[in-house]
Order: sequence, then C-alpha cells, then structure tokens
Amino acid sequence: MQEHKLEGSGALCVAQALHAHGIEHVYGVCGDHINALYAALYQVGIKLIGMRSESAAVQMADGYARATGRPAVAMVTGGPGHTNAITGLAVAHAAASPVILISGLTPVVQRHRGGQQVMEQARIAAPVTKQARELLHGDHLWEDIALAIRVALSGTPGPVSLSIPVDVLTGPAPVPARTHSQAPHGKPLSSGQLDAGVLERIRTLIGEARKPAVILGAQAWRPALPPGLLPALQEWNIPVFTVEQAQGMVPDEGGPGFGYADPFFNATFRELRQADLVILAGAHIDFHSCFGGPQLLDPTAKILQIHPDAARLEVCLPADIAVCADPAQALMLLAKKAPAHPEAAEWMASLMKRHASKASYWREMLDSLPKTPGSVHPLELCLALSRHATPRTGIVVDAGDFVHWPRTFFTARAPGHWMDASLMGNLGGSLPLAMGMQQAFPDDPVWAFVGDGGFGFYSWDLATAVELKLPIKVIVGNDRAWGIEKRLQLADYGHDTGCDLPDIRYDQYAELVGASGFHVNDRDTLDDVVASFVATPGPALLNVDIPQLAGRPLGDFKRY
Repeated sequence: MQEHKLEGSGALCVAQALHAHGIEHVYGVCGDHINALYAALYQVGIKLIGMRSESAAVQMADGYARATGRPAVAMVTGGPGHTNAITGLAVAHAAASPVILISGLTPVVQRHRGGQQVMEQARIAAPVTKQARELLHGDHLWEDIALAIRVALSGTPGPVSLSIPVDVLTGPAPVPARTHSQAPHGKPLSSGQLDAGVLERIRTLIGEARKPAVILGAQAWRPALPPGLLPALQEWNIPVFTVEQAQGMVPDEGGPGFGYADPFFNATFRELRQADLVILAGAHIDFHSCFGGPQLLDPTAKILQIHPDAARLEVCLPADIAVCADPAQALMLLAKKAPAHPEAAEWMASLMKRHASKASYWREMLDSLPKTPGSVHPLELCLALSRHATPRTGIVVDAGDFVHWPRTFFTARAPGHWMDASLMGNLGGSLPLAMGMQQAFPDDPVWAFVGDGGFGFYSWDLATAVELKLPIKVIVGNDRAWGIEKRLQLADYGHDTGCDLPDIRYDQYAELVGASGFHVNDRDTLDDVVASFVATPGPALLNVDIPQLAGRPLGDFKRY
C-alpha cells in the first residue's frame, strides 16, 4: 500500500491514535490481515518489533507492561494468528497487565459467505480479557483505541482485544476533530478515601493486633510510587510480604520486607499462620494464600483489605474492614495514623530471625545433595549465579520443576524486576517476558530461568533478542524431560509415560540464531562458566545439565 493510499484509512487512524496515546513500539508477527497496519505504523514512526510467534509477541508486550506499568500493544493477523495469541492474553490477564492486542480479521463482506479464516474472534478472546471487541466500522476507531487503553489501565488492569477487519483497515476512517487526550501511564488513583470513621476503625484493628502482617499485591504498584512509602513502612515496623508486580517494592531482606507471599516458595511466609491481622494492600486472597485455608491463615485472624477495584474486595474470605482506595497512599497514611501495638515488635524480631535462617537452610541442603556425575544440581547453579547478582538484576522465572529452585532462592530487590510464570503455568513464557523486561530496563542485567521443555515453546524468539541486541541471559535447566510431570506421574502411578525429551545442546541452538552459547555439566567448572556467561555483553544462553528428579525446595507444604 503506497503512503497516499493510507491517507484517511482505518489503519492510519489506528496508528495515529496509538501514537497520540504514547505508544512508541508494537510487538507483532506479520500477516495478510494487518499489512495496512504495519505500513501505517511505519508512517507515524511507531517501531515494530517482529517476533516469531504470536503468543510471544503478546508476552513480550506483557513483560514491558508489567515492568513499566504502561500500556503495551501487540499486533497479529487474524484467524490462527489471533488464536495463537490467546495464551499470551491469558498470561497477561492473570497478571493484571495492561496489554492491547490488535488482531486482523476477515473482511466484513466475507463473514457469512464462506470467507477464509472466518471466526468470532471477540468471543474467543473474551474469557481472558477485560474487554474483547470486533470493530466492524471505521467511524469510531480513534475512540475505540482510546477506550481500549483506558479499560486496560483502569481499576484492576488487564488485557483488551480488538479485532479489525481488513476492509475496515483499508476503508475510510475519520480522525475526530476533538481527539481523546493521552491516557495516563500507570494506574489511576481511586476516588475512595479513608474517612475519619473508617480510619478510626482501622486504627483500632491495627492497634489491637500483636502479630500483624501486610501482603502487598500487584495493585499497590505503579511506576511513580510515593517516594515516602518505603521509609513509612520501615518506620511502621509491620512485616511486609509481596506478590506479583509488588515484588521488589519492599526489598526481600527482612525489616520490613520478608519476600514472596507464597508458602510454596518462602518458608518465612508460612509464619502467617501466627498472624492475628492480615492487611491485604492491593492484593486479594487467592491460590498464593491457599484460598484462605487454615493451613496458612488462622480462622480467627482479622482481615483488612485495601484495593482500588471493588470487584476484588472480599474474594474467598470476608474482611473485617474492606476499603476501595489507593493502597500505596492508604498505607502511607496508616503508617502515620495507625501505629502498631508495642508487642508487634517482638513479632517482627521473630520473623527476622526466621528469615535469617534461610542462608543456613541452603548450606545444609547443599551439603546433603547427591553428587550425580555429568550434572549440576539446580541449587549449585543458583549459588554460582548469586555471586554475580546485583540489586538491579531482573529475575524472570518460568513454569516447571527446575525453576522452583531459582524462584525460591533469588529475592526481589527492585520494582519491576521480578516476574513469575506460576500465575498461569505457561511454559516457555519467561523468554519473551524477559525480553520485555530487558527492553524496559536496558542497562540492568535480566536473567530468564526455563526448563528444556519450556524453552522449546518460544525458542525461536531468541532470534529477536539477537536482532534487538537485548543482552538477556537465558538459563536452561536441561534434565531431558518434562520434569514436573515425570515426578508427579512417578509419585501417583509408579511409572511415567510421555515425559522424556531428547538430549539437546541448547547452547548450540543459541549460537545458530546468533546468541552466545555456554554449556556446563561439571560442578568443578561451574563458577568459571557462569562468570564467562554473565560477563558476555550480548544475549547468551547457558545450557546446564541437571539431574532428573532433582525435586523442589520447600516441597513439604500442601497448598490445598
């Protein structure tokens, strides 16, 4: 399509609206339905980042959106391009990430006349989005884009799917005389307030608690956090656990931050069973907190919930006080106006002692590890990598068995620098997520941990990291199996079926697509190989041969 053919078109209107709302780059995989959109992006100066799979395009957008709190856009063709992107939408939906997916669609004139790739794309995307629409007319495309961005950012953020037919993109679409202003980047403040009456009830609740604890969730985080939040929490001296995007808001180093709010991956969080007050700030009861079950929460414990989205209040368990308000601002106010009971200091001291025992836990476990020839245990790998970790190192952890070790071992130390695929159990997504994080923080090291099974899902997207010169470091734990399924099948049935994978040198594959490749299967050379791997300036992959059935740390806890 020549540039003059774009003038006044739906494709150009969409691109101009995206540009006006601060979108600087789009992640995508090309296809017939969206060629006009690609041309329009080029014309308005939006950079296109070409991926190798539609799901990875959405997940790289997701990684950028999670790291920055800003909306991110993925663009794919219709039909199978759209259905391939659904997994990425589901991941973004679970993470409450403001991603906009724009999919092409079969021309309107072919929809009920046997056209190729005809499907109701909005209905397919609806279960995993905040909003899913098919835009069958060009008259309001600018408004549609503005609305999508605001929906994605408002309340609890989440993905929006827009499907636009080819003939709408190539047909006329006016730019309105009065365009929508740029949507704010980040989460808008809730209008809810802690009025005097509610504040006094909260003061009483906190003042009576001997063992209060805060769970800081994704909706407490936004790009421009109040600068006084961390000092206020430190002075308040109430233990804080973090989950999802909130990880890193309060460093996981004890006093007041005690790490991941999930008992599967943080032994200190299991002490929540002793808490007599749980303050959910931008968080709600879910699988991380065992759905409020007695194995983690004392049934007599009080619950205070502060959340900007009324729909997320009192999920799973009723709260003693539930407030729809901005969590960060509310916590700062409570830290000043609702002091903790003096005996709460003893609770804080006991948690600090419990948290400090983590180092000895790892040392004792290391001494007890079996020495399997030709392999490196995941804990040995984590210890070797930890010598090179910085306060700004980004950690992205995949789903699977091997990744339980880095998920449990490494702490979150900076906002936007920790992402976990356990929300959806989406294998392989750590690679595109890490690429998005790396783009958001180009000067910070970013490490993606993935098993050999998971790496196969998005392995070709490593080529995009090479093209973009993203210096991500991918650590593949290679046990030549679908490790978690092999372990579960053996435990349940005494044998496993369909769980073994071929022995592939993924470091050699990395070199094939232009990344640096490293391989280690010997603990005696581990430190030297890791040092060279981390020091490599560009994208690199470390293939680590690990023993099968290495198990998982903290595996003694039952979530259900």
